[in-house]
Amino acid sequence: MTGVPAAALARRAPNGVETGTETAAATPWYVQAIGAGLVTLVVGGLLVAVAPDSTRRQTDRALESPGIAFAYGIASLVAVIGASVLLAITVIGLVLAIPLLLVFALVALVAGEYGYLAVGRLVSDNRLLALGCAIVVSVAVGAVPVLGSVVGFVISSVGLGTVVMAFLEGRG
Repeated sequence: MTGVPAAALARRAPNGVETGTETAAATPWYVQAIGAGLVTLVVGGLLVAVAPDSTRRQTDRALESPGIAFAYGIASLVAVIGASVLLAITVIGLVLAIPLLLVFALVALVAGEYGYLAVGRLVSDNRLLALGCAIVVSVAVGAVPVLGSVVGFVISSVGLGTVVMAFLEGRG
């Protein structure tokens, strides 16, 4: 920041519209960190509480082959985006592309938590301790601006990849 008031940076365009005061609405780091922790607490907690056996299988898969799971997660992301772009080319396909993206976003949100829970399982096999560690990791990832986003993307892609692998194998 230069310390110059925003009003001093404003310029009037020839049409009378004020320019120069536009700023990106950035979310503070602590809001992102708390939001990430709450998502992991709620979604990860539900996964651990409602489907503990499935969660253990998915996190086992993530811990056994994280590279392959990451590749499956990235491949599914590319496939869904590619299919959506191809569908969106036509007007009729656009009606299918939007729900496809929304459903994929929801699946990716839930499946990504398996990656965080797998990181938690690196610390302990106890479900609650692993969940607590996953929450701490997600808060730490949410607090770091750029590198945290990259690390969060990798962890979530591993979680998504485990779900894709289970789907392709015909078991969850």
